[in-house]
Amino acid sequence: MAQQPVDGEKRELYTQEFPRRRDAIRAEQEAARTGQLPVVQPASAPPAHRTGSSAAGAKDEPQPGETQPQAVVGSPPASAYGHGLVTPTPEAEKAAEASSADTPTAADAAPGSPTAAEPQQKDYGRAGRNLPAAIAVGAVLGGGVLASLLFYPPSFVVIVLIGVVVAMWELANALSRSGSVVARVPTVTAAGLMILATYFAGREALWVAFTVGAGAILLFTLLERRPNPVKDVCLSLFALTYVGLMASAVVFILTQPEGNLLVILFLALVVASDIGGYIFGVLWGKHPIAPKISPKKSWEGYAGSAVFSTAVGIGVALWVFDAPIWTGLVFGTVIPAFATLGDFAESMIKRDLDLKDMGTLLPGHGGVMDRLDSILPTAPVALVLFTFLPGFIT
Repeated sequence: MAQQPVDGEKRELYTQEFPRRRDAIRAEQEAARTGQLPVVQPASAPPAHRTGSSAAGAKDEPQPGETQPQAVVGSPPASAYGHGLVTPTPEAEKAAEASSADTPTAADAAPGSPTAAEPQQKDYGRAGRNLPAAIAVGAVLGGGVLASLLFYPPSFVVIVLIGVVVAMWELANALSRSGSVVARVPTVTAAGLMILATYFAGREALWVAFTVGAGAILLFTLLERRPNPVKDVCLSLFALTYVGLMASAVVFILTQPEGNLLVILFLALVVASDIGGYIFGVLWGKHPIAPKISPKKSWEGYAGSAVFSTAVGIGVALWVFDAPIWTGLVFGTVIPAFATLGDFAESMIKRDLDLKDMGTLLPGHGGVMDRLDSILPTAPVALVLFTFLPGFIT
């Protein structure tokens, strides 16, 4: 059994070891403040346990061929991590990484190197995106969707089907960064079949397709014998529910009497919420709602979402559906709330997976999933409102 340290050894720990650790922590804080890399200094040898003659005052001498350990001030040895001895501050680690990343090397400057080929990200100021590209892409997509709903509503189902397949693929790629794997083939196939089943056979067929798709995901994962089957199945079912089931609610609205107008109203409310929130947030946003999830979402932006959605809801309810004016107020209150929750949900997923956007297919927007984040969770809510509010689904 190892002998416990004597009082003199404890005193030596307090007088030598702990001050060294204190100086290491201070060096980390200084590195974080100045942005410089930590300085390499030799570490003092740890005090030896005194037994026998060493207890009388003799010290252990290093054996021939041994080298003194080196320590980096500000970066403790690997054995210190996770034991509560020295915990480096995140600021120090980030400063060291940023300093090393900003220092080009000969290999980085060489033509054709991966580092030299990476373009620097542009700063778009408070807009946060390439606004001309975002407006152009939004106008093209919005015009195509509106034309399909007004002139040939079945073509809108094709647009939804394409959007669901692409969004499901983007979400599967993103979720796979967590270490688990989304079963892409059965999940994407089941989502597409749910859209078609809803349009051609109604909501009963939707639930049948969803159940069969869930079973196919379980079977597919079982046959592949993956190391984390429970996590893989849960992620796949989440993707199927988040994208496939929510998008099926939009298609079910389309199948109702005057369904194309109902879908136009629903999409107009969500788009108005996004535009109002963006304008008010950029101009007057100062009080973030949830800074740890989405720092740019502010209460001022949410007020703009409510104002724009209420105006659209009242106008369409009166002039298109001849519904009571108070229904527009209900839309303007409920729809922005769930659209904002959808934004926060996807922001939480992207932050957890260390992603800025789900994809790069749409310039100025990101991926298709980045445009559906507020539409998908709001679709079932809009269906409930259309069902129970007077003047819409009769």
